Amino acid sequence: MPETRAPEALAIARPTPGEAAVEGLAEVDALNALLAGLSDDEWELPTASAGWIVRDLVAHLAGQHVESARPWTIPGKLRQARRRFPGRTALDAHNALQILEYGDRTPEELRRLLVRFGPKAVRARRRSPGFIRRRSVARFFPEEPLPDLSFAYLFDVLSNRDTWMHRLEIARATNRPFVTGEHDRGVVAQVVSDLARSWSGPSITLALTGPAGGRWALGATGSVALVRIGTLDYLWRLSGRGSPPALDIAGDPAVAGAVLDARVEF
Repeated sequence: MPETRAPEALAIARPTPGEAAVEGLAEVDALNALLAGLSDDEWELPTASAGWIVRDLVAHLAGQHVESARPWTIPGKLRQARRRFPGRTALDAHNALQILEYGDRTPEELRRLLVRFGPKAVRARRRSPGFIRRRSVARFFPEEPLPDLSFAYLFDVLSNRDTWMHRLEIARATNRPFVTGEHDRGVVAQVVSDLARSWSGPSITLALTGPAGGRWALGATGSVALVRIGTLDYLWRLSGRGSPPALDIAGDPAVAGAVLDARVEF
């Protein structure tokens, strides 16, 4: 057990719009670098998103970035999605519309869309005015249990996180390396921050190992265990994907259930 308490996960600050934009541009570059190396056959492989192949997942990402770069189109897209896919949640319908619109594009067309609109989307989110950033997304996505309903959270945290997790999905579906850099640390830290906000388990020290990892305190003072777990494997689990990863627990082994059962919105 560590002698000094790790930094409080609840104290992790939200990124500023400028910081989020730096991370977003780096994430778009990492995504485009991964897609550039895929063979045509790899675009047809299944992913961890049920029913989606790699092409579907990239179609979703292309749609997200095109719309973010042209935010005035989003309300119309949401209305169209509700008409085309009644009975689904607003988010599921929106995702289905993106795949419908972009899913028949060739890999090269999808790559070009992300190269063109990825950076534009990041810059558009950064330029969004304060009165928009303070508004609630619940009007558009009422079913989503987000820890923060502001557009600022969507722009500065969730957008980068969504792209990051889908990049990890593509890397794992195609058995390609998941290349990390400094920006990945910011994405991971915000996941840990959201985990801390909803944490109801015993007080622990969480040590994420490997790329973009770190050590944080979850819960009240008086940690009952030090839990070591691979960064990528744990975020994969927090997103609801895959089987339980291996834990290395020094202290009370009963904390394993809380660690593995926790979820964070991606």
